[in-house]
Amino acid sequence: MNRVDWNEQFKIRPRSNASRKHEVIKILLVLNLIEKNRKQLYWIRIYTEFPVVEGKICDVYFENTKSREVIAYEIQKKVTPEWIKETNKEYAKWKNPYLTIDWVLVKETDLSNDIEILGKQIKELII
Repeated sequence: MNRVDWNEQFKIRPRSNASRKHEVIKILLVLNLIEKNRKQLYWIRIYTEFPVVEGKICDVYFENTKSREVIAYEIQKKVTPEWIKETNKEYAKWKNPYLTIDWVLVKETDLSNDIEILGKQIKELII
């Protein structure tokens, strides 16, 4: 598993080629994950633009060390069956006997442009 970089935790890194909606979704994901786990912040780690496997960077990385689970959130605008198949293969390579690892697809096109509705939709996505 990757080592913990305490200085980078909870920082939101913008991607230069991402849309504004992509960045807003990322920010709302991080804020809602922190809000949902606010009573146990010392058990969680949240990173953005985090390298998970060689050549693969997830948009939002969430780790709960108490429940030993990792959830990688992938925000995508164009989703094809080939992309899903390739992403599944890449995440299948990421194995850790001590953690349960999963990834969640966030389809940018399925989410509203209205910030209030978007906030509610993001809360529904959080596991």
